[in-house]
Amino acid sequence: MIALAVALGLCVAGGVFAVRFARGPTPYDRILAAHALWSAAALTAATLGVLLQAPTLFDAAIVLVLAEAVLVLAAIKTLRRNSFQPALAPPEDPVAP
Repeated sequence: MIALAVALGLCVAGGVFAVRFARGPTPYDRILAAHALWSAAALTAATLGVLLQAPTLFDAAIVLVLAEAVLVLAAIKTLRRNSFQPALAPPEDPVAP
């Protein structure tokens, strides 16, 4: 019964994260929401694996966590490379004393 309540709570949290993903003001907010959404999906799969005693759902949770890590890192790297934001610090002058 507790596993069912946790799974339902994670589904509600996933819905909130999906709204945040859709309405995020910056791309970094959307990446954070996607990270939370993937984490909630993995935790839901693991919780349902406990509830239904299905070991394949644990495998699905592991795959979701690994895919989430790769995709979030790739998205952050892509955003940093294609950023139009000026550098936070001025470039160093190589001839300065």
